[in-house]
Amino acid sequence: MKEEKAFTETDWQRAQAAVYNEYDRLIKRLHVEGVDYTILQARRIVIYQDLVQEWKHNLPTLMTDLTDNAMAETVFEDLATDGQSHVLDRCAKKMEKWPDYIPSPLTIWLELAEDADREG
Repeated sequence: MKEEKAFTETDWQRAQAAVYNEYDRLIKRLHVEGVDYTILQARRIVIYQDLVQEWKHNLPTLMTDLTDNAMAETVFEDLATDGQSHVLDRCAKKMEKWPDYIPSPLTIWLELAEDADREG
């Protein structure tokens, strides 16, 4: 049986900030690498933008939407490991394989949670 963890409002604030920082790291890298790299990363940029939208909700909504979402909660493992979020990158790698990617941010998180359940 999988151990359930309850994350506090402060935990979610840290997670939210870490996800924003992960997105900012991508944007900074795009600036450094230039136009050709950015064009090659176009699909990943769209994925990051869609995913980060879900994290922009106010904290109570964020907690309601993403609590018990196994994929979204992996950000807490990231924070414990190296203090940075890698959840957007992990999700993007999975989603880049989806042939018909167009869903809304919340749908994306729900699909990823179902994938995690099937894999786990």
